[in-house]
Amino acid sequence: MNINEVKSELGEGLYWSAQQGILYWLDINNSILFSFKEEIVHTYNLIEKASAILDVENQNIYLASENGIFCFVTTSNKTFQISQIPLKYSSNQYRANDGTILSKNLYMYGMMNNNPSKGDGALIVSKNGTDRVVFEGIAIPNTFIRIPHTNSLLISDSFEQKTFRFNFNNAWDKVLDKSIWLDLSSTKKTPDGGCISSSGRIFISIWDGFEVLELDLHGSIVDIFKLPVPRPTNCVLNSSEDILFVTSAFDGLSESIRKKYPLSGSILTVNLND
Repeated sequence: MNINEVKSELGEGLYWSAQQGILYWLDINNSILFSFKEEIVHTYNLIEKASAILDVENQNIYLASENGIFCFVTTSNKTFQISQIPLKYSSNQYRANDGTILSKNLYMYGMMNNNPSKGDGALIVSKNGTDRVVFEGIAIPNTFIRIPHTNSLLISDSFEQKTFRFNFNNAWDKVLDKSIWLDLSSTKKTPDGGCISSSGRIFISIWDGFEVLELDLHGSIVDIFKLPVPRPTNCVLNSSEDILFVTSAFDGLSESIRKKYPLSGSILTVNLND
């Protein structure tokens, strides 16, 4: 299967493995993991609804799901549970939505209600297989970009259409403060997944915006990359940082809109040298 033939209902969780030269991503709604290398796409069916790829170590793919963090082994199709989500969110009402690795065996991810309402979600820190709530009052956690050389994460609440800068203590188990970093609430656009380059260029996919924004570390818009799909969901850079891969979704789009924008659900690429 070629990458151009792949469509995801809700494409997300982009991860670029520089060591392997492999692009990984997910279709959240259909519990599918994809990998792409040398013009070939491999498909893996997951037993849990994963939403974020947190880390890749050889054949071991670490993912956040509705049950916590698990490891999927691509060579055997076996699954190993790494941690369980806190009891309050351990029901079929909730699932993980986005997250990131902070260091070895230390992750941060967000939980959301499948029918989200204001503040009905949480940020979870997972350390050495134990998960605990570090923040409540966020509805749809997204983005999870770490600001270099700090204990700060850019985390969006897509329900509020805002991206916040969260400052954590050194152990990453307490929020010291948060502030608004990007506010799109006066528009119809929503910040979704994103990434950061080695030089501090920040890219955020804009759901219902047909675009990826490039911003500086202060949240000022530097550039806008227009896309032929209404719902880009996440993005990641390749090793040379000249190509931006972007996932997209057709989840929630009417049949007429899908026909108008047939690339919805595809992997898109942005050449940053153009």
